[in-house]
Amino acid sequence: MAKEGRIVTFYSFKGGVGRTMALANTAFLAAQNGHRVLVMDWDLEAPGLAYYFRGLMEGAELKNLKESRGILNLMWDWSQSVAEAKSPQQLDRTISDYESGQVFDELVRPIMAHDDLPMDAALDYVGAGSPLIDTPEPKPYEDALAHFSWPGFFNECAGGILLQAFRDWAKSNYDFVFIDSRTGMADVAGICTMQIPDTVALCFILNRQNIDGVAKVAAAIRTRREDRIELRAVPMRAVGVGASLESDATARALLQLSKIGGFSPDAAQEDFKALSVNAAQDLPYYETLAPFVAQDPSLDYLTLNYLRLASQLLKIPLEIPSFDPDWLAAVHRRLRPTHATVEYVAKLKGAEPSRAVDELSRLIESAFEDELDGAELDDEYVSALVDAALGLTDYSDTPFAAVEMLNRTVDLLRALTAGHPSKWKHSLTWAIERYLSELNFYLEPSEELALLEELDGLLATATTVNARLRRISNRRRVARIYLNENEADAANQTVGDLIKLIKDFRESSVTARVSPEQLEEIIVGGVDVSLLRGEILHAQGHPEKSVKEFRGGLRKIEEAPAGFRPELLRLQYDLHSRLARAPVQIVGMDEAADHAIQAVRAVSWSGGTNALVVHFVDLAQAVLAPQDANITYDFLDAAFGDERRGHAQFANYYGRHPRTATVFLKILTQCAKQLSTMERPRVHWLFRQMATIANLVYANLDRKKHTIGERTLVDVREHLLDLGEIIQQVGVPFEFISISRPRRPRPQ
Repeated sequence: MAKEGRIVTFYSFKGGVGRTMALANTAFLAAQNGHRVLVMDWDLEAPGLAYYFRGLMEGAELKNLKESRGILNLMWDWSQSVAEAKSPQQLDRTISDYESGQVFDELVRPIMAHDDLPMDAALDYVGAGSPLIDTPEPKPYEDALAHFSWPGFFNECAGGILLQAFRDWAKSNYDFVFIDSRTGMADVAGICTMQIPDTVALCFILNRQNIDGVAKVAAAIRTRREDRIELRAVPMRAVGVGASLESDATARALLQLSKIGGFSPDAAQEDFKALSVNAAQDLPYYETLAPFVAQDPSLDYLTLNYLRLASQLLKIPLEIPSFDPDWLAAVHRRLRPTHATVEYVAKLKGAEPSRAVDELSRLIESAFEDELDGAELDDEYVSALVDAALGLTDYSDTPFAAVEMLNRTVDLLRALTAGHPSKWKHSLTWAIERYLSELNFYLEPSEELALLEELDGLLATATTVNARLRRISNRRRVARIYLNENEADAANQTVGDLIKLIKDFRESSVTARVSPEQLEEIIVGGVDVSLLRGEILHAQGHPEKSVKEFRGGLRKIEEAPAGFRPELLRLQYDLHSRLARAPVQIVGMDEAADHAIQAVRAVSWSGGTNALVVHFVDLAQAVLAPQDANITYDFLDAAFGDERRGHAQFANYYGRHPRTATVFLKILTQCAKQLSTMERPRVHWLFRQMATIANLVYANLDRKKHTIGERTLVDVREHLLDLGEIIQQVGVPFEFISISRPRRPRPQ
């Protein structure tokens, strides 16, 4: 018959005595000496055993380890299976399933790969439980623990059968099983100290509360289990208190363990000598194993303490292992402290941009890895990192590096929000919104859509006026992206969502508490719905219906309160521009021309020019169609009459290619012909503006003549000369080339 393994519980009456660190080091040393070892985290209220093995695996692996199914999953699954059993036969099958051990096998996760251990050795882990527990409905771990009934587990669900099966499976599969027990005397502590283990290591420091507590626990275990469980006294931090104080505390501990805890004086004395873990200087501030922070583990004071504890507690000879240098280097890399101070992070915002981005990116990446590792990041430090990252994107001279830095910042906040949504959700929302507003031009449409959908999900649970308005704004942006990508059906569905959001906002009682500015945002959203629906209908081949939507949008603007905001003016331009470019058989020639003039005036009021530049040729064609010089005059006066309006945008857009330049110059020539017969005061002023813009367009092309070709440039020059002849005929100078210069004949 194979030798059974031994189950050892590490218990402390109060936390903070080094219990978990002692367990982790004992388990690691036993596994490195060729034994099959399992560690189990039964400290269900504050699980943390996995942190001590962080150097043995990468961050993502440790995260998976900590979030794997564990003890609490097992307890709930068993309780539900027993409760659902409809007959004794079905209950017997449930018990047989658990006694087979397969259920327990599925909980086990390796801490170390077998290649990193001696042959046949193992270092495995069973955690406290996964982030979501089926109860049977999924609940967060904390809620599942709070709702689990330990009395019901034992009295109604025969929990003792499960624990016995679990114990038998563990002892038959491992040489040593180490249980990290919760403190106190509650149900879980009772399971770990009285029902499962062969040995209980009572860890304590030499103060009155700890001494009295473990003595009472020892007495309770002896009363319940008599001598069937071995009790060992493990003093922690036993050196460094001071000679007289330590001597007094040791004497009191020996007395209480003997008098109350049932230890024989000799056994207690022997444990103090053989098992005590003495205080050590320069302990790391983070959880890890002693050999990993020692320059030479074979000479390290703390490592030797744990080696003595493990050897004496397990009653086997153990040695300090030798480590492969490359493997140890990887461990040290994973353990390397990477945090800076909050003050240092704040100073990075004023540092040289490229260096600051590089340094901050490193710190954010390290914080992200620490979060995956399960480290507790300081809230103030994370907030400083996020604030610095968002600030640096404003003036970074390495935009792609800044984009990547912001990417990792958002990743970090996602990870933090997953664990603590109430704490970090607002910061994640803020970071994504900043990303979308400042760096959206670096995003592919699919990336932008993904961020907008994520943002909508974050805002969906908020009920504030501001959150609702931001959702409406985001839905408008999503619909626009779909339209630009020629996905009319997706755009139409998004507009449906937008209409519902606006309707819900108007109907909710919250509208009574909004400001006039916020109500105006709803008006803007409603106008944009008309514009979007019109563009969708146009894309789907329904011009009559699209014109109806555009006209409806203009009516909404007419009904809006006085005092247009810039965004409403932009929408007004878009609607007029769309109607000006609609099929003339639907809107009529005169109406189209009037919409073109109103579109340009909306641009003039808002101070924008880009949209006018892009659509200028189409709008001008609508104006020229009625053959009315007064209409053309009004259009050009609105387009060019403002001295403050720069002409560089026209020159840059229409001077980028000979084809666009030719089309633009032809339109200006047609407009000039209609104006040449007029005597209105500003006609000469408009001609001068047209001459300036036309020369700038040609100058842009002339700078590219080596790539364009001289012949193509001559063709553009001919159109410029056509315009120049008309301008000079009305007495306006046109300084380009002599009109009397011979011109090459044009093909008929």
